Amino acid sequence: LKLTMKLFVALSAVFGASLTSAFAPTSPAAFRPSGLKMAEFDQEQFISESKEMRMKHLEEQAMFALKIACENYENAVFPNAMIAGDVVITHLLHRMGYLKDGKCKVMVVDTFHLFPETMEFLREIEDYYDFKAEVFCAEGIPVGDKAAYDKKYGADLWKENIEEYDRVCKVEPFQRGLKTLNTNCMINGRTRWQGFERAWIDQFENAPIGGGLAKCNPIAYWTLEDTFDYIAKYDVPHHPLHAKGYPSI
Repeated sequence: LKLTMKLFVALSAVFGASLTSAFAPTSPAAFRPSGLKMAEFDQEQFISESKEMRMKHLEEQAMFALKIACENYENAVFPNAMIAGDVVITHLLHRMGYLKDGKCKVMVVDTFHLFPETMEFLREIEDYYDFKAEVFCAEGIPVGDKAAYDKKYGADLWKENIEEYDRVCKVEPFQRGLKTLNTNCMINGRTRWQGFERAWIDQFENAPIGGGLAKCNPIAYWTLEDTFDYIAKYDVPHHPLHAKGYPSI
């Protein structure tokens, strides 16, 4: 450090003030063209316009991904859990006409342990967007027949054997649904903010399920705030429990 200071002093003696000024802090005015007055800065307006620009970009990006999924694959399927991100995707699929023309099928897994509001909400969005979801549940049980499920598997399976409950009520119906619908591209609402394992996901990826099933993550780059901003902007039908403080269902 002493050597550096001595060198600086020596060079200053040779080159004079020009060297010293080179290291001096530069005033913002130095970067401003002469004669140009800075406009008054409205911070709130700037933030609002920036968020609007971001939302427009995210929306166009998501719609482009959905177009690729539904136009380039014969059997695009959207497993819909009716959480915030999923209702945004449902809204976009409707806007693009893919629910009406059947280029994307909606799949729902009923575990028989969902909030009562969830299946009621499904019926609401089916009516609102004019589509019919394919519902799958535990093997050998008629859709919606909780009594039959309790009789065959036990009402307390989720407490007695959580691994078996997950297999019977979640994993097996999910995989059966994808197979039944001949899925070759699965659309889902995964995002990068949902934990370390998803932190680097992109809008498209290949998965090992079914020997290389393509995955489309149209809102991969959205934050939770982006999702709820979009829901509010377009008045997107969303799960009633969100209004009661549940961020996820």
